[in-house]
Amino acid sequence: MQMSDRKGKGTPQRSKTKICAFPGCTVEFIGLGKAKYCDEHRKAKYRKELYKQNDNEGEAIVNIPHNELHAKQIERVCGLKGCNNTYTITLIPKLFEYSNYCPEHRNEYKRERFLKDNSN
Repeated sequence: MQMSDRKGKGTPQRSKTKICAFPGCTVEFIGLGKAKYCDEHRKAKYRKELYKQNDNEGEAIVNIPHNELHAKQIERVCGLKGCNNTYTITLIPKLFEYSNYCPEHRNEYKRERFLKDNSN
C-alpha cells in the first residue's frame, strides 16, 4: 500500500489500487478509504444511474418537470395503490426529482406493510 501525500496534521490516509464498481467498468484506480468509482464515473452525469431507486410498485422517485423560478408548493396524491393520502411537495428551481409517496409510505417496509394489510 502507498501513503498519499497530504498537507496538514494527522496520519496520512492509505491509498490502494481498486477496481471501479460501476457496472461494466473494469478500470483500476488509486483510491482512498471508501472510494468505489474511477474518475470518469464520479462525474455528475453518472449520478442518476448510480443512485436511482426502484421497487416493485414503481419508481420511488418521480420526475416532475417544471420551469419555476421560485420555490412553489404543490399537492400530490400518494403513488401507492390503495393510498389516497395527499401530501405537499415544494418545487425547487433546477430540481426535478421528488418522492412519489406520501411521508407515511416513503420507505419500502412501510409500503409492503400497507399492501399486506390492505390486500383483503
